[in-house]
Amino acid sequence: MSAGETVAGRAGHAVPSARGLPWRALIRFALRDLRRGVGGFAIVLASLALGVAAMAGIGALDAAVVAGQARDARALLGGDLELATTGRPLPDAVRADLAARSTAISAVVDLRGMVRLTPDEVRARGAVRGAAPGAPVNDRALVQVLAVDAAYPLVGRMETEPPIAGSPAAALGADGLLAEGTLLARLRLAPGDVVQLGGADFTIRGRLIAQPDQGGFGFALGPRVVIAQAGLARAGLDAPGTISRHMTRALLAPGVSPTATVAALEAAWPAESWRARTLDRANPGLAGFVDRLATHLELVALAALAIGGIGVAGAARAHLEARARTVAVLKALALGPAAVFLVYMMQMAVVAALGILIGVVAGATVPWIAAGFADGLLPTPILPDLYLLPLARAALIGAGVAIAFTAPALGRASGVRPADLLRAAVVPLAARTGRRGILTGLAAGTLVVALVVGGAADPMLAGVAILSIAVALLVFRAASIGIAAVARRVRVPGRPALRLGVAGLRRPGAPTAEIAAALGAGLMVLTALALVQDNLTRLIDRSLPARAPQYFFLDIQPDQVPVFDRLAAEAVGPENLARMPTLRGRIRALNGQVIDEADVVERERWAIRGEVGMSWSAEMPEGTRLTEGSWWPADYDGPPLVSIDDELARGMGAKIGDRLDVLVLGRTITVEIANLRRIEWLDLSLNFVMVLSPGALAGAPATHIATVSGDPAAAEGLMVEATDRFPNVSAVSVGDAVRQAGALIEGVAGAVRITAIAVLAAGALVLAAAVLAAQSKRRFDAVMMKVVGASRRTIAAGLAIEFLIVAVVVGLIGAAGGTLAAWAITRWLLEIDFAFSVLPVAASALAGIGLALAVGLAAVAGALRVPPARILRERAGL
Repeated sequence: MSAGETVAGRAGHAVPSARGLPWRALIRFALRDLRRGVGGFAIVLASLALGVAAMAGIGALDAAVVAGQARDARALLGGDLELATTGRPLPDAVRADLAARSTAISAVVDLRGMVRLTPDEVRARGAVRGAAPGAPVNDRALVQVLAVDAAYPLVGRMETEPPIAGSPAAALGADGLLAEGTLLARLRLAPGDVVQLGGADFTIRGRLIAQPDQGGFGFALGPRVVIAQAGLARAGLDAPGTISRHMTRALLAPGVSPTATVAALEAAWPAESWRARTLDRANPGLAGFVDRLATHLELVALAALAIGGIGVAGAARAHLEARARTVAVLKALALGPAAVFLVYMMQMAVVAALGILIGVVAGATVPWIAAGFADGLLPTPILPDLYLLPLARAALIGAGVAIAFTAPALGRASGVRPADLLRAAVVPLAARTGRRGILTGLAAGTLVVALVVGGAADPMLAGVAILSIAVALLVFRAASIGIAAVARRVRVPGRPALRLGVAGLRRPGAPTAEIAAALGAGLMVLTALALVQDNLTRLIDRSLPARAPQYFFLDIQPDQVPVFDRLAAEAVGPENLARMPTLRGRIRALNGQVIDEADVVERERWAIRGEVGMSWSAEMPEGTRLTEGSWWPADYDGPPLVSIDDELARGMGAKIGDRLDVLVLGRTITVEIANLRRIEWLDLSLNFVMVLSPGALAGAPATHIATVSGDPAAAEGLMVEATDRFPNVSAVSVGDAVRQAGALIEGVAGAVRITAIAVLAAGALVLAAAVLAAQSKRRFDAVMMKVVGASRRTIAAGLAIEFLIVAVVVGLIGAAGGTLAAWAITRWLLEIDFAFSVLPVAASALAGIGLALAVGLAAVAGALRVPPARILRERAGL
């Protein structure tokens, strides 16, 4: 008894109509028919699970980081709110007002310094720098200094070894210091040793393990040391103009809003400038970075899921062709198109649900895995838990993708005539998708777009990425049609294997479309990521070291400038020295109107939220690239003018001739925009957001910053002599900073590579599924060719040629699309120059071609070993 006869006989006495079929009978038949086998869905189920797992894992990890921040927000911030100023403490009047509104306040200072071994320690150790000329200096190190007051920390406690009881400032006194283990290891120090910081000696009281607010300080160029504020004055590191951050934290009474408190302070002190942080923005930089990274990884995972959807569509079509006789019988027994559509949609739903469940379970484990591997890499903890919202979102996206790609095949099968269905084993179904299939697919696709765009940190980017994925799939679909059309027109004389390969491309039911989409999309993503990583590696490993200075020297006091210039000229030559004065100010108004952050493009708001670096110069600094306007005369002595970053000017709607109100050390200066400059931040030269005309900041307590290029050994010698002569001066090794940046980029690239592997794996699985779906036809074709005398070698060569043609054509298109995507990412997202490289493109293309050949030949190898008699008996129904 056939499946159609079974459902007709058991659903009721009369043959059920399309409109009156009981739901229980419909569900019972769908499940009974599904028990006949789902072998064709096994690989597709895996690819769907892979895409959902990637999306669920990324979303769950993002939620775990956000939860860690939320849990420790007060500790990360150091209180309920923070007011930060640069180069100067919060004015006493503002501090008193804040104290009156709070239950407790604490002030800390964050700045850079140089820790050095004492001369006695250097002599005791002998030749600390090694005998070889130019050996690395290991008697000093750049450090990040935190000077704390008696109230620190307001929240949490410092972890040290040995433990400190009570206030860290009281325990350290004026001559004590805590140091991270990396500094102790680098200089071979231990608690009890004496070191020099600035111009004073300090005794190491212990090893700093953790501080509660360590996530609130941002990127650090050196190990952390902690001293009391009494020690800061002893060390001479608090000179006027020093590049430092003064942070005043406050605890508020229960029920008092930090945001309202900040607003009240800003209203009370409109002439003062600070940068405020509250609990909802304890670490906005990290939060934004994690959200953007999660969005980018999610979009790559969506590409993997879309490739899995191609496999779902192919498997659905193959499943319906295998059930063609059953569907024909059901329709002949008056089962309507809607009922047929629902029966097989339920079957697809069962299989998709299993794949989605596997993916969700796998994705849910990612926070626990990441918490173990990434411990200490982020300044905030990863809080493992079961985050239902991102898991449910990933599941819904997976379901939407599965339905969107399945509905067209179901629509075609449910709308075709029974006679055509009975011929489906020989002639592929050519019916239209129908309104039901189109509307269902569009509804599911709309759900996917809404979920992805609505949950993205950058909705515009997500929308563009989805559109790009859709266009790419259409391009590869068109490529498959084009390959088949060309194959139909080409006539290949002689060479049986070549004729077989070309004929395979044009035969009915060939899986060229699935192969092209799966392989092409995978190669496009792989090529794009490979080129982006190559550009970042090129930037870090080659571009920067070739043109970057050897050292930055910070906090050079005005009275130290003549001696420093002489030392630098003697060591590296005056042509390798660049020096400019610097201080910081805050842009408050444009043409008399206070600048609203909402009116500034997102990418440039950093310059409005806090103070920015400023300098002044009569001559146009070397390397300046003016995009509009002209530089002022060297002897200019008129109203204050300013040269400003052109991207910032565009971002806040400013142009030449406009006036800016800049708050500098409590004094408002109105300057006129004279010209716009293109700033190349990555060349590590002396760049400032604003360069003013001479005289605009006369008398301001500025320090100087310098860069030194030339011979590395000579620059290192200058670093030693300058920091010995001027203990307040900090020297930043550009090489060390570049290596830290490279390590950060490599960590991000590692996460992207893992997601790219998921895309490639999904492509391989769908590729295998497409080949296996057509395996029965290939076996019959192989048997018929054997019967007429073709050898296994000829048949295998023909199959290899077929896959090779598809792989080469699609590989070229994928490489071109990936290159275009990489250009867009580097140019518009990373904002760096794009450099094409043949090696990553060629490696990706060859990997795709090899994968296509390997999967294709492995999948059809069985067809060459099956005895012809067995296949012929199966076809005859014997």
